[in-house]
Amino acid sequence: MRISKTLLGLVVAVVGVLFGALALEMAVRAAVPVSDFFYEFDPYVGLKGVPNKHGRAVKRGIFDTAVVMNSHGFRDREHAYQKAPGTRRVALLGDSFIEALQVPLESSVTPLLEAKIRERVAGVELINLGLSGFGTGREYLMLREYGLRYEPDLVVMFFVGNDISDNSRRLHGKPFLPYPVPAPDGSLARDANGQPRFSAFADTTSRLGPVASYLRVHSKGYRALREAIDSSSAVNGLLYRLGLMSTPPEQINRPSASNFGFYEIYRLNPTPAWAEAWSLTEGMLVATRDLAASRGAHFAVVLVPSAWEVYPDVWEKIKTTVPGMADVPMDLTLPSRRLGKFLAAHDIPYVSLLDDFRARAGTSPALYVVGDAHWTAAGHRLASELLADRVADLIPSAGAAAERAAKSKGVNR
Repeated sequence: MRISKTLLGLVVAVVGVLFGALALEMAVRAAVPVSDFFYEFDPYVGLKGVPNKHGRAVKRGIFDTAVVMNSHGFRDREHAYQKAPGTRRVALLGDSFIEALQVPLESSVTPLLEAKIRERVAGVELINLGLSGFGTGREYLMLREYGLRYEPDLVVMFFVGNDISDNSRRLHGKPFLPYPVPAPDGSLARDANGQPRFSAFADTTSRLGPVASYLRVHSKGYRALREAIDSSSAVNGLLYRLGLMSTPPEQINRPSASNFGFYEIYRLNPTPAWAEAWSLTEGMLVATRDLAASRGAHFAVVLVPSAWEVYPDVWEKIKTTVPGMADVPMDLTLPSRRLGKFLAAHDIPYVSLLDDFRARAGTSPALYVVGDAHWTAAGHRLASELLADRVADLIPSAGAAAERAAKSKGVNR
């Protein structure tokens, strides 16, 4: 039987693609360090860590870190949901700053802070619930769906400036993530029970979902190719228009003459979209306080400064690369001042690290990873030193913690 030229050509093409993919995979594994993928879709918070995932977080030429997720999908040691008798727990909410993929786990703020607090308070256990890409809204959901299972006595949220845009579907707009819903006046919308409302979301990674999901987990070549695509707004946009990617090209981090990306948080007169994002954020802070209190836990906030807020030369460099920013009134202290005033008005304890980080910037090793803007090991160490006494003071006494827990269980029955 003679094979048609068309069929033969198809077979040759398929074999060629397979050999090309295999060659790419071998080349990447041999010569190009690539991050493993540590996250999977979660029906409650959008994306969450893959339980027991082992791998490496890589930003070529900047860091290459071993990463292990625990059995609950967090970068932390193992924690049972039920507290041991006499233990007081502090749950840490946050994003990539406390997930801390840039440094070894033992050099990150969670274990360092726990060790320092234990010098003052016995039987304290810190639980890291931080995951990259989270904002205040998803941190609320993380606490509600997962964090409260650990029976925390204190909940501490690490707040970073980009959390404001991360809370806005209007600014961020990823279809596989939940966002707080604004009411007609721009404030946080609530349901009939007074709970925050969130937008609908679904696992819609792409039309090639099953194939892409498999390759994302198992193929280093795919991960390298995807990194290249993600770094190119033109290619990203083309694939979205062709329907091969369901995530629209993110505009918030692509500054232009009229849009300063997440640097918009320093604008003295925010645009309507950012004013709404601020309002949603403030509403979520109060909602998280109330959620913690409903289970007998205290709540506090740590205001984490960005690298350009701490190092003037970094800010000056940014201004030269963002058109129009020099002509608009901006203030790098605005987020910490505004949030500090809001938190104080709502009886939420907070710690702002800005002034202390600025004071140490010239005398300490670099506090932020150059080319990444997250904390170095020195930054994590400084944060733990600054926070230890203040967090320890917020942990309820053993008797008070037991009493509050009993009352909350009675209310929630």
